[in-house]
Amino acid sequence: MEDISKKTYYIKEVSNFTGLSEQLIRKWESRYKIVNPNRLANGYRIYTHDDMLTLKALKNLRDQGYSVKDAINIVAEKKKLNLIKNKLNPVDPSPYIPKLIEAGVIYDEENLMLLLKQANQQYGLDLFLQNTVQPFLKIIGELWKNKDWDESQETISSIVVRDFLTELSRGFPNNTDAPTVLGFCLPNERHEIPLQILLLQLEIRGFRTIRIAPSPKFSSIEQLIKRIKPEKVLFSASTIQPFQKEPYLIEMLDRIAEKYENISFYIGGNGVWKYTEVVKPKHMKISYTLDDILN
Repeated sequence: MEDISKKTYYIKEVSNFTGLSEQLIRKWESRYKIVNPNRLANGYRIYTHDDMLTLKALKNLRDQGYSVKDAINIVAEKKKLNLIKNKLNPVDPSPYIPKLIEAGVIYDEENLMLLLKQANQQYGLDLFLQNTVQPFLKIIGELWKNKDWDESQETISSIVVRDFLTELSRGFPNNTDAPTVLGFCLPNERHEIPLQILLLQLEIRGFRTIRIAPSPKFSSIEQLIKRIKPEKVLFSASTIQPFQKEPYLIEMLDRIAEKYENISFYIGGNGVWKYTEVVKPKHMKISYTLDDILN
């Protein structure tokens, strides 16, 4: 099969695919540098498949009413996010993954818990989170999304993972003098496992972590920050539901972050990454990886 990523196209083909005129493609290329085609010896432009998708995405956003500048920013952020997502799981999935899937299919909670314990013992916590827990959760989500699993299979498997991570966190030795990280799932966000994983990774690296129960009241967030006085605050959202329920949530959180100059605020998760393609926080850093928080 031909590798489509290596195909090249003349500007006329790009124009036919995107619905943009050749003149406008040249104008955007010259003015905004959004694509950078190679040129043949005769001067003809040669575009990649990625160039075509980029220009098509810009055309779609312009048709939705976005300015060229905003459309370019949105496309650039999506490209950045895709690159980061490709780096989130740099290790190969462990051989426990198929066994966990088999146990999840038949609702075998006991075997799910046993397999998680075995994988953790074999690989150690840091690698176990990367090569077993994260890939397993990703596959669970895909199986449910594609309707290969019903809701009960997805729920039971997720609950077992959540309970196992909770048990690990409770047994983790905490240094009371260590810098404190306070972690929140946002109001109306109940997917807490990504935050659990992140906080465990920070504990491994010497932080003392405190995780607040899912979907806290907004009024409680600042009260807890004021009382605990952590070095870092993490906000997490795996869905965009928190922002659909409260359209000004980013601005509201930003106002809290602005008050506490000595605390570093981070916000991340799939829901956050999607929503902040348009709405950008001013006083919180968008975190895509653990390194964003550590650095």
